Amino acid sequence: MNLSGCYTVLEIEKKESLGVKELYIKNYQEKEYKKAGEKSLEKVINFYQKAREFLKKRNDFGYIIKSVNSFPKKAGIASSASFFSGLTLGFSKLFEVDLGQRELSILSRLSGSGSACRSIPDGFSWWYKGKNSQTSYAESIAPYFFWDLIDLVLILSKEEKKVSSQEGHKGATTSPFFKFRLLGLERRVKEIKKAFLSNDFSYFGRLIEEETISMHAVMMTQNPPLYFWSEKTIRIIKKTIELRKQGIEVYYTIDAGENIHIICQKKDEEKAYRYFQKQQEVLEIIKNYPTIGARIINE
Repeated sequence: MNLSGCYTVLEIEKKESLGVKELYIKNYQEKEYKKAGEKSLEKVINFYQKAREFLKKRNDFGYIIKSVNSFPKKAGIASSASFFSGLTLGFSKLFEVDLGQRELSILSRLSGSGSACRSIPDGFSWWYKGKNSQTSYAESIAPYFFWDLIDLVLILSKEEKKVSSQEGHKGATTSPFFKFRLLGLERRVKEIKKAFLSNDFSYFGRLIEEETISMHAVMMTQNPPLYFWSEKTIRIIKKTIELRKQGIEVYYTIDAGENIHIICQKKDEEKAYRYFQKQQEVLEIIKNYPTIGARIINE
């Protein structure tokens, strides 16, 4: 689900000098841009080379990139996916290549953030596993107005996580539960798509919670263990279940981070928002509606 309140805005300036490769980032709620560290810039440079090869371009150029987020980065809210989906559009524009959504999705996946491919299409997107690089891409399976789902991103911490998702992936196979997770994924994938397309919110909600627990169980049992949940996370999970018992249908899903996404329907939006706003664990709530995917807003 593309999120209306969690997005990245990139400004890319093309430079004739090949030696100019700079990245400036304005972090969430900060007033000024700061020069990015070497690791962040290296990821951009690597993706630029992959984009150049993918687009089969011989010309080369420098660039200055400015990036600003509407949400905390590296905190389990898909900041890498947001950034690299936008950068995919930016680089393809600078190389003067007009790609279709499928090709854009494939290219964005090559950035190192596979999830970026899902942020290219509009509304609700589906990432196909595929049999090779050319068949692994995302496409829209429903427009943003298909279902009035709400994603309340509960900010429990604005700190960057100590272990990146990419690093965490490397140890997943050491978990004794990893192979069982893979066995259950095929069934869950089919069922969640069925629940989504039929607007079966209760079943949909149960499935996303099941998926969250499955993923984090692997992380917690891999070697070395990877704990993204904090005490705050666990308390909010329990409070979400308690609110549901009171008749307000809300479900949680948690990416690789401490912060929580609360999913509800429009009819329960205000009640859920007010409830979580009162919880001491919650620093801030970013309210999200389904929206369109990555796009160029000023040429």
